[in-house]
Amino acid sequence: MLDGRDLWDYEHRFLHRKVALVSQSPALFARSLHANIAYGLGEQSPEEVRQAAQRAGAHRFIDGLSRGYNTDAGDTGGQISGGQKQAIAIARALIRDPRVLILDDVTSALDTESQQQVENEIYEGTARSRRSVLLISHRLRTVERADRILVMEEGQIREEGTHQQLMRKRGAYWQLLQTQQNGAEGQRPQAGEWASVAEALNSSL
Repeated sequence: MLDGRDLWDYEHRFLHRKVALVSQSPALFARSLHANIAYGLGEQSPEEVRQAAQRAGAHRFIDGLSRGYNTDAGDTGGQISGGQKQAIAIARALIRDPRVLILDDVTSALDTESQQQVENEIYEGTARSRRSVLLISHRLRTVERADRILVMEEGQIREEGTHQQLMRKRGAYWQLLQTQQNGAEGQRPQAGEWASVAEALNSSL
């Protein structure tokens, strides 16, 4: 459902304009980093691409490359690291200014500084743009500021609430947080363990 209507009621081109997805293993193309960020949008100025990269925490590493934004990503992005691919994919989503942004564990390969940049964009940038963010994450630290947290097990919602509410319940969310604080931060839960999905902000198209 989207705004109370079945997704099938929407014309797919409309959804493509309004919804952006960044997956755990994003696909890049054998072309420049500039072209990868602006992919599918036609001509985008260097300044527009740079601003999107800054918001995604990608500008810092791109600026350090000898060819900068003209660097070829290589086939499937093979010329850059996994974390850099994630940052480029996030920039590619943000430059579209989507009303709904879906992020599937996208900070898993980012360095600490880039991860902090992305988290700031998720929460502070979302508040400014009135964007809805669906953040799927196993790193509970990244979802603590979400407006609504859903804890899922085997496809079923087991708990729902804010970080403070779920901590007071001392249920599955609390247990997983204790596990991560004791040294399992960032590890993907094994079969049968708890994962979390956080919706950072509610918005309307």
